[in-house]
Amino acid sequence: MLSHQEASKLHDKVAQAYRHSIELMEAEGEFNAALLNGARQLLKDNNIVMDSGVGTPLDALNNTVINVPFGEDDAAEA
Repeated sequence: MLSHQEASKLHDKVAQAYRHSIELMEAEGEFNAALLNGARQLLKDNNIVMDSGVGTPLDALNNTVINVPFGEDDAAEA
C-alpha cells in the first residue's frame, strides 16, 4: 500500500500529465475528448471548483452552451 507521501507524489504526476497533454493538444489544435474528460473527472473528484468571472474562458464556454438549441423543449419536439 502506498504511503500518504507516495500517493501524493503519484497524484501530482497524474495532474502534471493531464496538464502537459492538454498543452500539447492546444499547440496542435486537436483535442481528445477522453483525455479532457479524464482531467475534468480528476478535478471533480478532488473538489476543485472555481467561479467563472466575466470574460474568462469558462464564462465564454457557459455563454456558448446556454445558446445551444438542444434544450429540454427541443428534445420533446423531436
